[in-house]
Amino acid sequence: YALESHRRAIAAIKAGRFKDEILPVPIPRRKGDPAMFDTDETPREDTSLEALAKLKPAFKEGGTVTAGNAPGVNDGAAALVVTSAEKARALDRKPMAGIVAQAVSGLEPSMVMMTPVPAVRK
Repeated sequence: YALESHRRAIAAIKAGRFKDEILPVPIPRRKGDPAMFDTDETPREDTSLEALAKLKPAFKEGGTVTAGNAPGVNDGAAALVVTSAEKARALDRKPMAGIVAQAVSGLEPSMVMMTPVPAVRK
């Protein structure tokens, strides 16, 4: 499954299917033009079943989660511009969405992957 996921992701990247999903971000360099970050770095085009099988478990001995079958720890980012309806009108912008509710939750650090659950239940 992991190998097929890498293959599908690479095919989608090459087909430009994430072009509207990833905002290009310039990364300054000491010399020369900035490097442009505009492609997901996680999928590996050169991986193989053998290479994936050699990866060690990431979180616990004997575990099944590896760097080859899980998203990167830094996976995902988003930005949201929030303004009042009045300001949107002043800027001649049509609101694309509205916030109708929000919730906050927190759990002990060992439960970090479950932290969103209480907020979703609210």
